[in-house]
Amino acid sequence: MKCFSYILIAAVCLSVVNGQGKCKVDSEVRFILNNMTPEAVKREVDCVVGAGPCDNLGNRLKGEAPAAVTQGRCRGNCNCEQKQVRLVVNKMKREHTAQWQRVESRYGRK
Repeated sequence: MKCFSYILIAAVCLSVVNGQGKCKVDSEVRFILNNMTPEAVKREVDCVVGAGPCDNLGNRLKGEAPAAVTQGRCRGNCNCEQKQVRLVVNKMKREHTAQWQRVESRYGRK
């Protein structure tokens, strides 16, 4: 049942992002979603929180992190970038909770 819930949430998120033909999940976000291994997530979070070196992806994530932590829900008024950030954030919250908490601690949400 839990697995079904995750599939349903993912389907809803993707339909929102792809709904009305306005937003497409860009290739970098798709790469992030498909490659969220514990090692990769830790490496990128280390960059985001200032505890490790950054690659290009880490720098992009670091730039998005403050808004990702503080923006909350945009209730239908999200732009495409915000929707894509929410996809990554939601997956992190579900599958890499401890790493997400490190990002929240760094950028102010408790």
